[in-house]
Amino acid sequence: MAFALGGGAATLLLALLVGAAVPMWWLEYRPVRRDYAIPLVSEALPGMLVVCSLMICSILIQLAVGGMKGAAVGVLLLPALLVAAVGLLLALLRPASISMSILLAGNAVRKMVRRKALDPDERTAFLGWAVKAVFLPLMLGWALVWLDGFERQLDGTDFMFWFSAPFLCMYAIDTAFGALGYMSTSRSIDAHIRSVDSTWLGWLSALACYPPLSALIFDVILVYRHASDWTAWLQAGSIAAYAWGGVILALTWIYTWSTIVFGPRFSNLTHRGIITSGPYRWSKHPAYLGKNLSWWLISVPFLPVMGWGQAVLHCMALLGVNAIYYLRARTEERHLRQDPVYVQYTEWIRENGVVAKLRRFLTARLRVFA
Repeated sequence: MAFALGGGAATLLLALLVGAAVPMWWLEYRPVRRDYAIPLVSEALPGMLVVCSLMICSILIQLAVGGMKGAAVGVLLLPALLVAAVGLLLALLRPASISMSILLAGNAVRKMVRRKALDPDERTAFLGWAVKAVFLPLMLGWALVWLDGFERQLDGTDFMFWFSAPFLCMYAIDTAFGALGYMSTSRSIDAHIRSVDSTWLGWLSALACYPPLSALIFDVILVYRHASDWTAWLQAGSIAAYAWGGVILALTWIYTWSTIVFGPRFSNLTHRGIITSGPYRWSKHPAYLGKNLSWWLISVPFLPVMGWGQAVLHCMALLGVNAIYYLRARTEERHLRQDPVYVQYTEWIRENGVVAKLRRFLTARLRVFA
């Protein structure tokens, strides 16, 4: 509708965010009593300065060393500066409007400067805002890029239109819902941050999948793409091409669906509630499975486009990428296992998940042929 009315990617993104946020926030809202004293300006201003600095510095780092993917946040620099200015004014004029997490982030930085130990709430608040600063600009910037690509595909009528348009649309929805998750860390909708992964391995495995680290790891070290992809391998419009493209879209939908079901609780590196619905009824990590399998089908690294030696290297590189996501999954599980609900969920998946059902099916068939 936004395109039909003459709007562009930014208009559609705003409509998507509002259209998704309003019903989610409305359904999840519950009144929460403020359990802390009204802060002074001397408490609110440092906290807001810390939060704004984290966000601006994250954008500047992406622009400096994030490569092409990091450059997507460039359009957000001016809006971020304006939002920072408004936030600082609020801290000066209306300190009572500043949330506890911002106050705690300011306290955390003051203690770190003085080399004092942080209490758990201060550590969680600071790390939570660091997570937002890293990922929120990327989600918003990438959503704009995907929507802009989707807009350019709308005039197409050939075979690739029927693949590219839904593909781009699903990634746009995924990143938009991801951005919404980072903007919704409120206790009033039960989407607050319970804990943040504080391990180096957890952070490193997550950050490796995003710029600026991904610009080095995926574009320099683990290069699994070659000069061709599946669209050049299969004849456009053939049954094989439609089937192959259909599987890619199905895997991409699983990946997107996995983000949508989080609602306002989506976030990397944080625990904001255990999700057991949607594709998480069958797997603990459906998003990682869908994305990594789709990359094999999209890039077809096993084709000897540059010779069999290069094909082997490309496959090994993609296996390396898969290993990073496996490490992400393991560190996330280690973090979430602090919650007894997640422990119960993992036990249920172990008995009822898709892998368990497939294992039982294959075991039964092997017994038949034995």
